[in-house]
Amino acid sequence: MSNNTLKNSYESLSTKSKLIFLSGLFDGEGSFGLWSNGKGNPKRFSCTIEMVDADILERFTDMFGGTINPHKKRKEHHTQTYRWRIHGKRAFACVNKMIKFMSKRRQEKFYVVQCN
Repeated sequence: MSNNTLKNSYESLSTKSKLIFLSGLFDGEGSFGLWSNGKGNPKRFSCTIEMVDADILERFTDMFGGTINPHKKRKEHHTQTYRWRIHGKRAFACVNKMIKFMSKRRQEKFYVVQCN
């Protein structure tokens, strides 16, 4: 299968099916929580997912917004990875859309974060 066929397969999905796909991917590879941007800075809710496939991360940007940036290689021989991030109210809205398709563990964590 060519990349165009695969992309077209995703593009032909309904919005709900795309959301389910992205939710599963995020459930396995992503993270969310309250983080600060350094010592002394206030914590804010953020979502992030890091992977080699920047084209997959573009699907998160298309659905939820956010940014994609190359991440610094941990070691020279490692493959370049990319990180998608979204913060604040947009991050809450993002997880709120995906959470019903995610694992119980993630659902419980989101509930705890919402209570803080």
